[in-house]
Amino acid sequence: MSQSSAIDDTTVRDSFWTLTLVSLRYRDFRLVWLGSVTEHVGEFMETAAMLWMVNQLTHSPLMLTLVASARFAPMVFFPIIGGIVADRVNRRSLLMVTLVGSGFLSVCLSILTWMGLTEVWHLILICLLSGVAMSFNHPARQAILPNLVKKDHLLNAVSMDFFSVQGARMIGMAMAGYLILAIGLWPIFLMRALGCAVAIFWLGMAHVPPTPITAKGKTSIKNLMEGFGYLRSHTMVLILVVLYLIPWLAGNTFASFLPVFSSDILRIGAVGYGYLQASPGLGSLIALVALTFFTYSRKKPKLLVGSGVVMGIGLIAFAASGWVFLSYSLLIVIGAMQMVFTAVNTTLIQGIVPDQFRGRIMSWREVAFGLGPTGSIVFGAIAQVTGVQISLGILGAVVLVPMLLLLAFIPRMNKYQV
Repeated sequence: MSQSSAIDDTTVRDSFWTLTLVSLRYRDFRLVWLGSVTEHVGEFMETAAMLWMVNQLTHSPLMLTLVASARFAPMVFFPIIGGIVADRVNRRSLLMVTLVGSGFLSVCLSILTWMGLTEVWHLILICLLSGVAMSFNHPARQAILPNLVKKDHLLNAVSMDFFSVQGARMIGMAMAGYLILAIGLWPIFLMRALGCAVAIFWLGMAHVPPTPITAKGKTSIKNLMEGFGYLRSHTMVLILVVLYLIPWLAGNTFASFLPVFSSDILRIGAVGYGYLQASPGLGSLIALVALTFFTYSRKKPKLLVGSGVVMGIGLIAFAASGWVFLSYSLLIVIGAMQMVFTAVNTTLIQGIVPDQFRGRIMSWREVAFGLGPTGSIVFGAIAQVTGVQISLGILGAVVLVPMLLLLAFIPRMNKYQV
C-alpha cells in the first residue's frame, strides 16, 4: 500500500460513525470514491430520462428492458479484455479514458434530443457504446480498491464504493423526476457529461499504486488463460463470480419496469417515478450503516445468503403491491439487500484473489454483471404477454432458488478468513 493511502489525521477510533466511514479516511480512496459519486449521479439521471423517453415513445415493457439492458450487453464479452488491460496498464489512466468516452456519448445524445431527432435505436446504440466503456472502467476500479485500504477495512471500502453507485442513484433518480418536468430531457444528458468531467478531476488528484508487473511481461492470451485457470482451480471463487449476476438481474429488471408501475399501476407521475427509482438508493444507505457491524465479522457467507433470500421475497411482494407507501418501502428493502449481497460477494472475491490476478478475475465478475441485466430482456418479453407484475413475481422466485441451494456451500465459504 502506498504512503499516500495511509489514513489521514489521527488513529481510527472504533466509534459507530468512524467505523461506518472508516475507508473515507484514506485520502486516495476518498478521491476515487468522489469520482465515482459524481460520475454516477449523472449516469442515473441520464438513465431515468432515457427510460422515461422510451416509455413515452413506445409504451412497451420489452422496449424498456431492451434499452436498459443494452448498456450491459457489451459486458458479456468486453470485460475480459478490460481485465487484461487493467492488469497491464496504469489503472487510473484507464479509468479516465473511459470517462472521456462516456461523456462524449452523453453530449451526442443531448444534441440529438435538443434537435428532436432521437429515436429508440439511437438510445440503444449509445447504451451499447457506453457499455463498452463500462467494460474497461469497472475491472480497473475494482482492481484498484484493495490497494487503497487495509484488508480489515475492505468490506467497508467495497460497501462505500457500492454506495457511491446506489447513493448516486438515490440523488440522480430523484432529481431526474423533477428535472424532466422542469427543463426537459436534453439538459439532463448534458449534466451526465459534466459529471464525467468532474470525476476525471477527482481521479487526477489521486495517487494510485502501480499495476503489478506480473501480467505486463506476458502476452494477452497468456494473461487470459492464467485468469481462466485460476477460476477453474478455485471453485468457490467461480461460484461467487456467477452469483454476482443475481442482484444485477433483479435490479435492472425492476428498474426497467418502474415507468410502467408509476404510470399504469400506482399512477404517481414523473415525480413519483423519480422517487421510486431513488428508493433503492435510500436502502443502500441504510445497508451501509448496517454493514458497519460486520466490518470484522467472519460470518459474511451467511450474510450473503440471507440478503439474497430477503431480496427475492421483496421482489415478489413489490410485484403484488398496489399501495404507494408499501411499494416505496419494499424498494428500500430490495435496495438494501442488493447492496449487502453485492458488497459481501465482492469482499469475498477480492479478499481471496491475489493482486496479480485481481483485474482478470474481477473482469469475469463483470461478465456476470453484464449477463444479469441482459437476462432481464427475458422478463421484459414475459411482461409483454403477462404484465409487469407477474413477470416481476417470477423474477423473485428465480432469485430465491439459488440462494436456497447456496446454503450447502456456507461451511466451505467459512474457511476463507476475509
